[in-house]
Amino acid sequence: MNLDRYYLEMALIEAEKALEENTYPIGAVIVDEKYKLIAKGRNRVHPQQDATAHAEIDAIRNAGEAILNAKVIREKFTIYTSLEPCPMCTGGILFANIKKVVWLLNDDLGFGGYRKIKATNVFDERFNEVELIEEPFEDLKKRQEELMEKWATNPNNVVNLRNALNK
Repeated sequence: MNLDRYYLEMALIEAEKALEENTYPIGAVIVDEKYKLIAKGRNRVHPQQDATAHAEIDAIRNAGEAILNAKVIREKFTIYTSLEPCPMCTGGILFANIKKVVWLLNDDLGFGGYRKIKATNVFDERFNEVELIEEPFEDLKKRQEELMEKWATNPNNVVNLRNALNK
């Protein structure tokens, strides 16, 4: 069994829940070195009315003490997410000392920031400690793309909210 696939599928389930809650369809899962599930998270921006309630941040918050302990004992956690992390989430990942990041879909058109921030070479020391795997499974990537297409028609999508104001 491919554990990366297993946990990316779990992140997709969280993304689907986010879409059902009428918010951006992103899910994230954190596991330890033995692939034990530490925490799940999903985008909760609209349900919580909190612009910082992104999936990766939600998972890091849900990991609580486990994240802090992992930093102290240098345990290597992995975060699986359904979309490339934004700049805020990238910062959260680096501060949480997560050592492996795996995502299903690059986010070149949105706020995908992980690769952009890494390319600045500003945090080389931190980024050099993190293993990155992007878009490893075409079929799962397609499922995330389908969620993004559904999000485009959701009334809470910022484009649709703006259009409603202009009517």
